[in-house]
Amino acid sequence: PDNYNAVEGQYSTDPTNPSNRINELKQGVQNLHSNGLRVIMDVVYNHVASASSFSFERIVPGYFFRTDETGTLLNGTGCGNEVASERPMVRKFIVDSMKYWTREYKLDGFRIDQMGLWDVTTLNQVRAGVSSVEPTATILGEAWSMGPAIGVPQGIQGQLVNMPGIGAFNDGIRNAVKGSPDGTSDGGYVNGNPAGTLNALKAGVTGNTST
Repeated sequence: PDNYNAVEGQYSTDPTNPSNRINELKQGVQNLHSNGLRVIMDVVYNHVASASSFSFERIVPGYFFRTDETGTLLNGTGCGNEVASERPMVRKFIVDSMKYWTREYKLDGFRIDQMGLWDVTTLNQVRAGVSSVEPTATILGEAWSMGPAIGVPQGIQGQLVNMPGIGAFNDGIRNAVKGSPDGTSDGGYVNGNPAGTLNALKAGVTGNTST
């Protein structure tokens, strides 16, 4: 992302016109709703395109991103930087931003990229904030364990029990049912390996929430 609250232009008939971007997205959501469809937006708050040129880094250098003891940016995202969701004003911005998207564009939920890099407190505040605008909103994300520990609980699968109202993609049951992502090392339950994947299936049914 370059600007979290700006509408992506490649879907607009005239991306050079900001009003056009906004109006067309709102019209698109409205049309989908009129056809009985809910709209969930993919959001990527965990990193930006360029940390050095990002607006918040220029306003308050060193605050918005996680760094190590030498001041080097952490890179649990694999994208060169890692947003410090656990810091109060970063948390406030994320919550306010997601409430804004929900209110202004009548969104029905969010899919959170690399949710395992977020802290649990921020995710719970997001859930409460979005629910205050749209009580039926869906919130789910990638609860993978990734990056170095940040000193507070993070939004991984094992923390779902502490994040009511937030769901996660479950790679454990996915792989147990259909087989490994590489398609060769494990056929999965439906592809000829029922015995070898039974325990993984049982764990998946419970949401892989035990640590």
